[in-house]
Amino acid sequence: MIRENIDRNWEFYHGVPSVIPGISRPGRQVNLPHDFMIETDTKPGAPGGSLTGYYDGEIGTYTKILDIPKEYAGKRVMVEFDGVYMNATVKLNGHIVTKHHYGYSPFHADLTPYLKPGKPNNLMVIVNNGAQPNARWYSGSGLYRHVDLLAAPKVHIAPWGIYAHTSHIVKGTAFVIVETTVENSTAVDADLWLNIKMLKESSGTNAGTGRVKVHVPAGEKAVGRVTVAIEHADLWDIDCPKLYRITADLADKESVLDNDSTPFGIRTISVDPLNGFMLNGRTLKLKGGCVHHDNGILGAASFKDSEFRKMKLHKDNGYNAIRFAHNPMSRDLLDACDRLGLLVINEAFDVWTMEKNAQDYSLYFAEDWAKDLETFMLRDRNHPSIIMWATGNEVQERGGMSDGYRLAAQLAARVRELDPTRLVTNSLCSFFNGLDDEDTVTFYEEMSLLLEDGGGFTPNYDTGFGMRIWADYSEAFAAPLDVVGYNYMNYHYENAVENFPDRVICGTESMPPQCDKYWHDVERFSHVIGDFVWTSHDYIGEAGLGKVKYVHPDETLNTYNSIGSSPYPWRVANCSDFDLCGLARPQLFYRRIVWGSDETFIAVRNPENYGKLEILSRWGWPECEHHWSWTGSENMPIQVDIYSRAEEVELILNGKSLGSKPAGKENRYTASFELVYELGTLEAVSYTEGKRISSDKLVTAGKPEGIRIVPDKKELAADGQSLIYAVVEIVDSEGRLVPTAELKATAKAEGAVTLAAFGTGRPQTTENYTKGEFTSYKGRLLAIVRTGYESGMSKLMIDIDGMNSESIEIPVH
Repeated sequence: MIRENIDRNWEFYHGVPSVIPGISRPGRQVNLPHDFMIETDTKPGAPGGSLTGYYDGEIGTYTKILDIPKEYAGKRVMVEFDGVYMNATVKLNGHIVTKHHYGYSPFHADLTPYLKPGKPNNLMVIVNNGAQPNARWYSGSGLYRHVDLLAAPKVHIAPWGIYAHTSHIVKGTAFVIVETTVENSTAVDADLWLNIKMLKESSGTNAGTGRVKVHVPAGEKAVGRVTVAIEHADLWDIDCPKLYRITADLADKESVLDNDSTPFGIRTISVDPLNGFMLNGRTLKLKGGCVHHDNGILGAASFKDSEFRKMKLHKDNGYNAIRFAHNPMSRDLLDACDRLGLLVINEAFDVWTMEKNAQDYSLYFAEDWAKDLETFMLRDRNHPSIIMWATGNEVQERGGMSDGYRLAAQLAARVRELDPTRLVTNSLCSFFNGLDDEDTVTFYEEMSLLLEDGGGFTPNYDTGFGMRIWADYSEAFAAPLDVVGYNYMNYHYENAVENFPDRVICGTESMPPQCDKYWHDVERFSHVIGDFVWTSHDYIGEAGLGKVKYVHPDETLNTYNSIGSSPYPWRVANCSDFDLCGLARPQLFYRRIVWGSDETFIAVRNPENYGKLEILSRWGWPECEHHWSWTGSENMPIQVDIYSRAEEVELILNGKSLGSKPAGKENRYTASFELVYELGTLEAVSYTEGKRISSDKLVTAGKPEGIRIVPDKKELAADGQSLIYAVVEIVDSEGRLVPTAELKATAKAEGAVTLAAFGTGRPQTTENYTKGEFTSYKGRLLAIVRTGYESGMSKLMIDIDGMNSESIEIPVH
């Protein structure tokens, strides 16, 4: 099969094409991936409100002229879309080829019936994201993932047609079963050979072969199955993610008719209540993070470099597992997980038949779920990083409503038909919804009493009634699963030992402020295989989920009742270890310490909040910073928290010890000090049994004097896809970051690159990430530069009010 990427040179315009021939709309040239929603300004009246970060949906049209060679006559020609958000209509030469509703699943459009080989062919994709609201987070709009043109003979290996899985491993020899699907689009039966090779990706050397003959009836599909023995097999593991490449040649007696290939990793997985999750025969606890599909200030556009950077941040900071929330992600993201050694929960749906938003996927679920489940699994099932398929997240049918029990079994059964080698899961939560009218009344009557007693009001809450009915109502839903996902329900972990002795649980969502408690439960229960924080990387939408407020005591009641409200211009969730630009937040260092790091971390509370009452969202983190630069707060009281797993920590201000306090697990890894702020140097030292373990030091920064640009790479390939992430820092005369600097900045790109995005992780803003103008936040900004398809020396230039401009040169070749 010939696979050609066609991301380059599409014409895009807002709106739908005219029904009158000859009337055209003004457009502009774009290269894919492209998210046209991120280019728009947010607005207070957006139908999705805080859920979408106050972005609104629109309709957009993409067109591209395909020059199809004459020799493609007699071939089957398709276009593969990795993801289009949403309600896509694909046309060729005016004909409707296909329609696709789901915004996250890959799909094919068969152009063959309407193709004119040897002539220009007009490919058009209309993207309709105008029906709002349809998502619980920022969705993006457009052809935001890759698009490929596929061409193959009428008898060919099916797209995503190679499926491999490890049968068993004996004395270092792995036996890999390879199943290859062949399609016959002719009126004549075919008898052909499939020749299989396993190549080591690192060297390209042949590691094993197989051969099988397959009979393919006219107009049908058939599968050729062969077992390949791999001697001295290199296993894929989180610490050593070795990959192979499987190639399949389809041949008759004389020649090769078609071929295809796929990456693959050899590894074994299993799960049980006593040993938990096992990878290659050893028990492994999952240190997980939930991630949404967006790439921060880039919006939903998915690039290999953006996906790899996001995943590498996780890997470098102790994560070994990622949960895709709550939909299929891009092929590039899975490739990054394969290469970095990250385990993946690959999730299909956030809704089934019962809606969460008026215009969401529930409108299409009954008709489309089987097709969408199949396409994303066929695309993904060779990735060794995937350990679980998730059929849903907090669906309202979890208690049996709307035929939920049957649907749960039906989806799980279909997953096992497509891939019997991995685990099936689904994430359940409390019954804050999903009950019939009578039970809903009972639940909320109890909740009202809790509110009167100051119990709060947030999503995923529970009551005594909810806890009593949970096991009985959810068991038939959970029964078809291999692993039952528990969202925020660690209080059910222990009773599962008695109530469900064969149940394996994974904490599929947890709250950052309770990360030590959740992880303690993971460590003490063998049937709990891991914990996934909501979330590890910040995202646009669900704005203000992790907010925190500081109030005087007499303001407590009113403020508490409004903690869930996030008025414009809230934009991001603000609940994550990494901010929207991938910069570390204090909670990340706390998590690393909980997971076993011996480091010391100083988290300084804002002195403006001293003496006030902290109202913390269940997903929030106290307002604290890793700096000692609080100009104007001299001689004011201030609180300093020290994160450490050591027995005790000593705090030293300008060379003078302020004493020691206990830390470690018994004190939730935190020692808090109250002192008076003064300029200078603050140092914390951790001790265990009197021995110095580690330390952390902060020095007061001076006034903003200059700009420092820190790129993540020095050059780019002229492939239209490569990115440079350049962190822009405002520094003092000594080169120290000035963490309080908030200055207007401008970014420009010249030469063979464009400025893809420029912004910060600021939770509330009206600024646009695509305009090249943004206000610094905590002394930093992020500029993302995208290569074009031409070579040449290029430049990124940064101007900030009151400072000399700074630039870096970027070779593109």
